[in-house]
Amino acid sequence: MISIVIPVHDRKEYTRQCLTCLFAQTYRNFQIVIVDDGSTDGTAEMISQQFPSVVVLKGDGNLWWTEATNWGIRYAQKGVDKRDENFVLTLNDDTRVAPDYLQTMLDAYRKHKPCLIGSVSVDSDNPEKLEYAGAIFELYTAGGHHLSEDYNSSYRELAARTSYLESHSLPGRGTLIPMEVFDRIGLFDSKKYIHYMSDIEFSVRARKAGYRLIVNVPSVVYEYVEATGIQVERKISLKDFINGFTSIKSPTNLKVRYHFAIDHSKTKVLYFCFDIARICTGFLLRKVRLLKPL
Repeated sequence: MISIVIPVHDRKEYTRQCLTCLFAQTYRNFQIVIVDDGSTDGTAEMISQQFPSVVVLKGDGNLWWTEATNWGIRYAQKGVDKRDENFVLTLNDDTRVAPDYLQTMLDAYRKHKPCLIGSVSVDSDNPEKLEYAGAIFELYTAGGHHLSEDYNSSYRELAARTSYLESHSLPGRGTLIPMEVFDRIGLFDSKKYIHYMSDIEFSVRARKAGYRLIVNVPSVVYEYVEATGIQVERKISLKDFINGFTSIKSPTNLKVRYHFAIDHSKTKVLYFCFDIARICTGFLLRKVRLLKPL
């Protein structure tokens, strides 16, 4: 059984199209658990009318991604049949997937286990553009890179060269997690990582516990990139960049980056300083490139 856990908040149309894709899957042994964290746009009513088999758990708007996902996992844990293979698939509603998506994830798990299986992410409006294919990093000076760079951000090139990649972390946007992992390392940390980086932190813990982190190339998530939080790697203003250091919706939130440095890096505060310096340098370099004449 795969329990698909999706936190949602006021994105009814994204939620509708995501659910439509999931109900078209060739693999059928799954349940969908939507955690509706205080939506006011009729999301819960739409799900009840159009997808009545979907479980809807209602929050008050203060769960954010991490605790909303934990709610869904706890619900799934209560109904586990120990005789089956049981998984949680974490997914965001601003995505769509092909009908064979779940089957490709399971096939990859059975080939590489014990492991977590992550998805390749591409731009929904330009599926050739590779958005994510894993990451490599070291825990001393915050160095590393996105594996998509090794394939010129081209999904076609990636698919032609390999069927999977091994990563140092995995995002919550399409990751298949064996239920046993939660028993071994716990749930996502909603105290230190309210919204961003809880997925990365969780996968780092899983890797430390001996689970491989595999990005399966045939398992593609089509991502609506403009709907995803604060994008520090895109064209944002200096004001937005600075505000990102304190925003819950930002992956550059200083408290979150500090917690990760203390929890997992080899050099603690030094790593944190390197990490923030890297983020600031990257932003400045992108601004300089934009100022250069064509």
